[in-house]
Amino acid sequence: MEQIIIGIDHGNGNIKTKHCIFPCGFKRQDTKPSELFSTDILTYRGNYYSLTGSRFPYEIDKTKNENCLILTLFAIAKELKERAREEKKEFDWKTSFGNFIGKDVVLAVGLPPAHLEKQQESFKKYFLDAARYGIEFHYNGKLFQFHIKEVLIFPQDYAAAVIYREALIKKYSSVYCIDIGDGTVDLLALKNGIPDKEVMVSRELGMAGLRAKIIDDVINDFGMTIDADVIEDILMPGREVLAPEEVIRRVKKETGEWAVKIVNQLHSKVADFRFAPTIFCGGGAMLLKPYLEKTGLFGMTDFISDIHANAIGYEQIAELVMGGQG
Repeated sequence: MEQIIIGIDHGNGNIKTKHCIFPCGFKRQDTKPSELFSTDILTYRGNYYSLTGSRFPYEIDKTKNENCLILTLFAIAKELKERAREEKKEFDWKTSFGNFIGKDVVLAVGLPPAHLEKQQESFKKYFLDAARYGIEFHYNGKLFQFHIKEVLIFPQDYAAAVIYREALIKKYSSVYCIDIGDGTVDLLALKNGIPDKEVMVSRELGMAGLRAKIIDDVINDFGMTIDADVIEDILMPGREVLAPEEVIRRVKKETGEWAVKIVNQLHSKVADFRFAPTIFCGGGAMLLKPYLEKTGLFGMTDFISDIHANAIGYEQIAELVMGGQG
């Protein structure tokens, strides 16, 4: 039976695969949603699910409800669709992509390094239990029917670093990896390319916390309601934004303070980051890049700009583990 490896980065803000990214939010209903309001409709066990831009609250344990499973099914369907599109110069969803039936899927996923040993068995069981009798669902009218053959779990920022920065890791005996996501900031140290269990930490200092603080402070101090998209536009170089100058200054000031707060929290594991390179990944890292560099608290910084880096890393490592099949 054909085997297909799919890397999925289960972020707290967005789900990422090699080709796709979408927010961690959906609406469940027992009647079919109108295609006028959603271009992503999944049918599973008698319920209809449509993706939304409203993200679910941060959850340290993703196995407590079905949210992660449903988002995973969306990720599988969307990734397979994009792979089919990549193979054909002219692609039409209705005619160029048939039903996905009778194949084995290997999930390559990740957990924060500090949570890996505690959660990896329950995370693997979560998917395998759901697929005990196979997985069957419809996505935008197409049937997906397959077995999950294996679930491989890797440390989040490690997967991105070893695939994207192999030469740097080989050059230095010590390298720090920091993944700044929506919910957490995760630190992992590599000693001669091997993860150091003594230098792993996860802190709930992701971008969601910064956004919440900025929104509250702008309301309290300026009587204005700023939303997350405007905050990101202010922080993203080259974006146009319509906002009072005093609000723009406040957003940038608090972001700089947040960057320092992150480093101060990580100092519980690393006394001084100036004696080894630090590799940053995650969407939050790119937004905070100028502020992290301005702290002067790092000897060398290297930013992985590809938001899909962890998912791609999971997939490539899984291909090696599975003997290059898939």
